[in-house]
Amino acid sequence: MGYLAAIERFVKIMAMVWAGSQATKLVRAGGTLALAPIVDGGLSWFTAKFKFEYQGKAFMAIVGFCFDLALILFFVMTLLWA
Repeated sequence: MGYLAAIERFVKIMAMVWAGSQATKLVRAGGTLALAPIVDGGLSWFTAKFKFEYQGKAFMAIVGFCFDLALILFFVMTLLWA
């Protein structure tokens, strides 16, 4: 695959991603509003259970865990694919 073909393919894929994002925007916004109280309750529970001082610290712990898990899965899948 040449350089121009790779660029063309990239542009087509990004256009499809953008179109899909636009098509599902209302559904995602509605889901976010519907689930916000449940997520807030879960964050409050997590903060109290693990004795964090602030919800911000508990949130960052959850984000860090999710990032680490994604990184581990990426490397495992990359090594299995190779």
